[in-house]
Amino acid sequence: MTGQTSSRWMDILGYAGLIPFLGLAGLTALHSGTEVANDYAHINVLYALCIVSFLGAVHWGLALMQSNLQHPTYLAGLTPAEFETRSFVWGVTPSLLAWISAAFTPAYATLWVLTGILALVWLADQAMLKPMKGFARYLRLRNHLTIGAMLGLVLTAWFA
Repeated sequence: MTGQTSSRWMDILGYAGLIPFLGLAGLTALHSGTEVANDYAHINVLYALCIVSFLGAVHWGLALMQSNLQHPTYLAGLTPAEFETRSFVWGVTPSLLAWISAAFTPAYATLWVLTGILALVWLADQAMLKPMKGFARYLRLRNHLTIGAMLGLVLTAWFA
């Protein structure tokens, strides 16, 4: 695994994914103190839930991919079974945390909790993917995207 994709779609779609986070933050700020601002904040919560779930699913994809390789070479010192267990368990964790935050956290606090979940997912990805080699470009992109998403959520929470 070289970590090189054959196109720029990872970057294009990744950065485009910041548009809802930052656009909704701007709209929330523009309408701060109104019911419309609360609507935009709610939409940003829904978008963040989707993105957090997507980030967990990356690990399912890795586990499924490694299960099809005869000689996986990127397991960062883990056995294939250990890697698969870690990937599948962690893969569902972000979406469960996000769901719990949306279902059981007061609405005004959900954006802040989701910001923390994005930070947690970033930390876990750094710890789990960095030693695997071949993910440097993805992790650099994730640095930018996580900062942008967190900024969008914090601004939305601030102005909601």
